[in-house]
Amino acid sequence: MSVAPAHRSDWSGMTSESDTASVGILGIPFDGAVSFRPGAALAPARIRHLSHHVAPITEEGVILQDWSVRDYGDVARDLDWVRYFQTVEDRARAALRHPFALFLGGDHSVGIPLMRAFDSVGGAFGVLHIDAHVDLADSYEGHRWSHACTERRALELPGLQPEHVCFCGIRSWLREELDFIAAHPGIRVHSARSMQRRGIEAVAQDVIAQLGHLERIYLTLDIDCLDPAYAPGTGTPEAGGLSTRQLLDLLEAVFAGLPIRAMDIVEVSPPLDPSDITSIAALKVIYEVFGFLEAVHSR
Repeated sequence: MSVAPAHRSDWSGMTSESDTASVGILGIPFDGAVSFRPGAALAPARIRHLSHHVAPITEEGVILQDWSVRDYGDVARDLDWVRYFQTVEDRARAALRHPFALFLGGDHSVGIPLMRAFDSVGGAFGVLHIDAHVDLADSYEGHRWSHACTERRALELPGLQPEHVCFCGIRSWLREELDFIAAHPGIRVHSARSMQRRGIEAVAQDVIAQLGHLERIYLTLDIDCLDPAYAPGTGTPEAGGLSTRQLLDLLEAVFAGLPIRAMDIVEVSPPLDPSDITSIAALKVIYEVFGFLEAVHSR
């Protein structure tokens, strides 16, 4: 009779009901704001399921033995979009009470209520936005809450200034986004091409120099920052993106140098994902981030 490994449960057995858990997690299975291919609503459940097959150990052999995760489940879908985003904002505050909050999308529009919640629990903050797109449209396809508008809505929050927003991995634009960037020169953009040519470490140090004076950072990670070769299961793929290795190296550097207090991972679409490649990439990011955080806390 075979015996299942101890980690064969959500988050590899790191789950806890404690209010003092290291991480608070909330799923937002919503993809009603996509402009191309849906499916991201299924990502929270798929990522949790795949976590059963990962030991709580990072790629460098860091054992997450003192790490604990409080999973607050998912925000149940609501056909009233306004009410749903308000519920997401309200429920996100529970996860934000933990030292680190992790949010599982969903399409990138869920960042709108999540960053509203982040804004409401403190003062000034910065945003590191890792994506193929800057999501700075004021409206897209008639909707101001489209996933193409996420960072535009964030910049309307009282705690966020343009000079405290940094983009990495960008390689796709709308004309109005270029106009907005030109009108707000404090925003920094590191394109996927410049990251390849300059190197990840140089870009990471620029990001830290821009945002390192702030007390708290929100990191929003659209999985389409990765080239489709590494993340085919996403609604709006763009060729020419980062490799998984580049992304992990970038994250290691910025977590070492910035006070990142919350993070979302969005736009993973399991129905579009052959062999779970994209969901597994997202899960790899999550566990390595846990390791980066443990390294910071153990200093």
